[in-house]
Amino acid sequence: MFAELKAFVALAETGSMDRAANDLYLTPSALTRRIQRLEVELGVVLLDRHFKPPKLTQAGLDVLGKSRAILSSLGDLKASTSDPTIPVGPFRLGFSHALARPEISEFIIKLGKQFSLLQPSICSDISCQLLSRLHLGELDAALVVLPMDMELPRDLEGVTLAHEEMRVVQARTSAQRRSPRSSDFCRRNWVLNRVGCWVREEVKNRVERLGAPLIVAAELHNPDLQLSLIAGNVGVGMVRESFLRTHSLRARLNIIDHPNFNISIRIAFFRARYLGTREQVALELQRILVAHFKGASAPPSESFGGWRAGLLRAV
Repeated sequence: MFAELKAFVALAETGSMDRAANDLYLTPSALTRRIQRLEVELGVVLLDRHFKPPKLTQAGLDVLGKSRAILSSLGDLKASTSDPTIPVGPFRLGFSHALARPEISEFIIKLGKQFSLLQPSICSDISCQLLSRLHLGELDAALVVLPMDMELPRDLEGVTLAHEEMRVVQARTSAQRRSPRSSDFCRRNWVLNRVGCWVREEVKNRVERLGAPLIVAAELHNPDLQLSLIAGNVGVGMVRESFLRTHSLRARLNIIDHPNFNISIRIAFFRARYLGTREQVALELQRILVAHFKGASAPPSESFGGWRAGLLRAV
């Protein structure tokens, strides 16, 4: 059944019968036969063939996660015949768009030097998608941003790295330095993450509760570009306080202290279960991240206090 499981996982990961067959050096018809044999063996329909390419059924999604775990275990078993202590093969890491900072690359390079046989596979996405991929066995670990009041997943191993405040900011050159009514402020243009980000959804809900529609001037998963647009007076936005504190554009921005937009986040690191020898990689990355966020929690001694003195109070 090993070959059938590999064929099924390859199809699910590539989303294409031709690409999956090519990756396994098979013809598409041979790949199809392997998946059909797996369906017969398991007694379930794995693919909804009304779509082209076929989509996974709910049973297929369940089998996919277990298939990845089986293949991962077999890979670990194979690697253990040479040296049971050395992690070998891919390590699949995901991180939230909001945390896509240059230091992430430094952590990965550091891991690569420590675990020379590791093959990093890195992606960024919104946090809910990363957690979903962890549950499905598509990722080994993920660095995510979550609401403070969200219950942490109990079926994943993880640690909270930091609690942080989100800040509404605008350009210092903005003509709208004060708003007489909350609804006036909410009718401003916003620079936000794309749909799917829970911070964006929280902003939308709060704007609408104040009786105004959410007007989005720019939506993109790039905090540096967001701040550049905000500093250029394209709109107001919401960013992490620590990111704002150290950013080169901070002198061109003001914080808007609005009572209806007090939003806090939790930054957390989760690792999948049953990682085999890759568990030590995930734990080492967790150690690095804990140290990094502990060091980042204290504000620098210069400039930020003076910059915060320019804070605005919207009423």
